[in-house]
Amino acid sequence: MKTSLGLADWLAFQSQQHPKAIDLGLDRVRVVANTLGLLSSSMATITVAGTNGKGSSTAMLSAIYTAAGYRTGWFSSPHLLHYGERIRINGQMASDAQLIEAFVAIDSARGDISLTYFEWGTLAALWLFNQEKCDLQVLEVGLGGRLDATNMVDADAALITPIDIDHQEWLGSDRDTIAIEKAGILRAGAVAVTSDPQAPTSLIMCAEQLGLSLRRLGHEYSAIELSSDTWQYQHNDQCFSLPKPALNGAFQMSNAAGVVDIVMQMQSRLPVTHDAIDQGLTKVNLLGRMQWSRISGQDWLVDVAHNPQSIAVLAQYLQCLNRPVIIVFSALADKDIHAMVSQLSSVVSHWCVAPLNHERGATKAQLTNALLLEKNVQWYDTIDTACDGACDLLASSQTIRLICGSFVTVEQGLLWMAHNQ
Repeated sequence: MKTSLGLADWLAFQSQQHPKAIDLGLDRVRVVANTLGLLSSSMATITVAGTNGKGSSTAMLSAIYTAAGYRTGWFSSPHLLHYGERIRINGQMASDAQLIEAFVAIDSARGDISLTYFEWGTLAALWLFNQEKCDLQVLEVGLGGRLDATNMVDADAALITPIDIDHQEWLGSDRDTIAIEKAGILRAGAVAVTSDPQAPTSLIMCAEQLGLSLRRLGHEYSAIELSSDTWQYQHNDQCFSLPKPALNGAFQMSNAAGVVDIVMQMQSRLPVTHDAIDQGLTKVNLLGRMQWSRISGQDWLVDVAHNPQSIAVLAQYLQCLNRPVIIVFSALADKDIHAMVSQLSSVVSHWCVAPLNHERGATKAQLTNALLLEKNVQWYDTIDTACDGACDLLASSQTIRLICGSFVTVEQGLLWMAHNQ
C-alpha cells in the first residue's frame, strides 16, 4: 500500500492508473464499493444529475441540510483550486489527511481492478461519508447518470436539473436521448424531481415506467418571483416565501425551487424547518459561479459556463447589467464553441483568447475558426497573459472583465486572480 504518498502523488497515480480517462460503467467500481461495505449504508442519499445547475443545486442542498443540523456529505466535481472541493462534510472540505486515508483504503480493497480518476473520487467520498457517520449524502453525477459511478448508490431522492446537448460522444445528440441517460438515477419508490422548465418527454416516460410521477417545475410545483430579494415556492396548498439564493443569476431561483421541492418531499425522513431553508439559501457559496472580485480597482467576473445553454444564461445576465465586457476566453475541444461565441457576441466588446494548457483544450485553429466573425480579438499564449492583457483594455470603471468558457479556463483565471489581489 502506498501509505507514504502525499495527495499530489496519489492524484498523479490515479490519473494514470486506468487506460481511459472516462470509462462509463458500474461493474468495476461496484465491486470495490461492495468490498468496502459502502453500498449497505443506512444514510439517506440525494443524487443530482443534469447538464446545468448540478453544482449550484448540490451546494444548496448541502447548505440547507447542514443548517437543519444534519451531518451532511457533499460530493461534486470537478474542482477548481483544491481537490478537497469535491468532498465536503457540513460544507468543509476534506483534509489532505482524510483524502489520503480514503485512497489507502480503496487501494487495499481494489486488488487488481483499475479505476478512473473520477471513480477513485466517488469511492473516497462514499468512504469518508461513512467514516464520518453522515446522516445524508448529496451526490453530484459526473457524466450522464445511468452509467456514472455515483449511480451505484440507490438514491432516496433524485433531482434532474436543466438538460442541454453536451457530451454527445457519450450521451447522445438530442435532449430526449440525453434525458434517458440522466433518468438512470431514478429509482422505483423514490422521490423524483426535475427543475428543467421544459422537461423532455423521454424523462417523464422513464419516470412513468418506474411507477413514478415526476415532479416538474411549473407543473407539480412552481417558483414565483416576489421581489428582487424574495420568491415564493408553491405546491398545491403549500405556499411560502423564501430569500433568493446567495448565488448570482436569475436562473438560480429555478435551481432553488427544485432543491426546495426535494427537501419538502423528504420531510418525513429528514424534517427541515423553513428557517433552515432560509439559512441554507442565504449562506450557500460555490466557487466560480458568477463570482465577482475587485482587483486593482477593476471588476472581474468568473463563471464556469461551458456549453450553449449556460453561456446563454450568462449572456442574458450581462445584458441586464448593460456594461462593456472584456472576455478572457478559452474552451475544451469537444464543446460547441461556435454556439458559445455566438451567444456572447452581442455583449462582448473585446476578446482575449488563449489555448488551454490541457489535454482536452481546443487548439488555436479551432478557437480561431469559432471567432472568425468577431472583432477586437487579441491572442495570447496562456490564460495568465490573457488576463494581463485584459487589464490594459478599456480603462472605464464600468468595464467588466469576464473569465469563462470552461472549468479549466476558470481554474487558471482564479489562480491568476489569487496572485494579483
